Amino acid sequence: KGAAMKVGQLLSIDSSDLIPPEAIEILSQLQSLAEPVDFSQIEKVLKDDFKPEQLALMNIETKAFSAASIGQVHRGEFQGKPLAIKIQYPGVRESIGSDLSLLKKIVGSFLSLSSKSIDLDGLFSELRDILYQETDYQREMELLTAYKQKIRENNLSDTYIIPEVYPQFSTGRVLTMSFEQGVPLKEWIASSPSQNDRNEMARLILDLYCREFFDWGLVQTDPNFGNFLVRDNKLVLLDFGATLTYDKTFIESYRAMLRAFSSFDDEKIIQASIDFDLISVKESQETKMNYVEFMKTTLEPFLPHKQPFQFNDPDYTKRSIAIGRKFTSSLKYSPPPKHIIFLHRKLGGIFSLLRKMNVEMNLTPYWEKMVQSKLPEKL
Repeated sequence: KGAAMKVGQLLSIDSSDLIPPEAIEILSQLQSLAEPVDFSQIEKVLKDDFKPEQLALMNIETKAFSAASIGQVHRGEFQGKPLAIKIQYPGVRESIGSDLSLLKKIVGSFLSLSSKSIDLDGLFSELRDILYQETDYQREMELLTAYKQKIRENNLSDTYIIPEVYPQFSTGRVLTMSFEQGVPLKEWIASSPSQNDRNEMARLILDLYCREFFDWGLVQTDPNFGNFLVRDNKLVLLDFGATLTYDKTFIESYRAMLRAFSSFDDEKIIQASIDFDLISVKESQETKMNYVEFMKTTLEPFLPHKQPFQFNDPDYTKRSIAIGRKFTSSLKYSPPPKHIIFLHRKLGGIFSLLRKMNVEMNLTPYWEKMVQSKLPEKL
């Protein structure tokens, strides 16, 4: 449980091309180990944070509804309304520092075996900040409330459903929300919805991401399928622990970088990426050119002559995986970019999701919204 499990899960997915396959195989086992703990352990947190009369009002079920690396969810009821009560495992926050120090040493050893001199300080500093944030349920409540307000301000409440928070039953270690019904996104995909329904759901997901980052600067960065439900063709969002904020200066710098990429000029791409700390200036010319090839491949889905883009195109998937591995295996000095690692984890998760949904979409409007410029018709 805790930080070691959470970061191990992240590394097994997001660093699969940097860490030796044998290590990834071990870390991948953490993906399916989120078993709930006995209620007697969780009850200690509840009794510390609430008075007996408060607990009586919450009517908490002793059997967990779901479990994760940092906490588990129990159902409850208040005034006839169903509750989802997220309760943090005892001692999780206190163990973050020691867990990360141990994992940093282990991963550093893996990289040494691969003859890489990658500085992990920035990455683990970002992971530490995110984990401390995810274990602060008071902060999550504030972020969830802010996100819900954005949905309301933009008249999107009929499209995206955000749980209601119960502040009187929430603390730094317990977050109580309305229990939202819906079909888990993974099950919805498996139910073979029509092409129109899949395309519409894909549009909802992409529209939301563009609003989150480019309009609001408030992004729920965890792409886990379990964080999304489908109800009456609406999207239900559940977990806001990994929600991050981005200021206007950062967003405009990101747009400028994408505009440099859209030139498809090798030197402009390399320089923009060095300036944005995506790649180290110390990398070899071969690695830099592998990077350029990787970025150009990444931009392919947005090119006008590729529209509508078929996310499940086997040729594109094969080529993008191959060049991604070629690039990352040649890296010697560049760590994962800490300032966008979670943002791009969300973006990569969305792409993977739309591939599983087998959708076809015209992505040109999304590029123009994100970058406020057009891509060339053909390379």
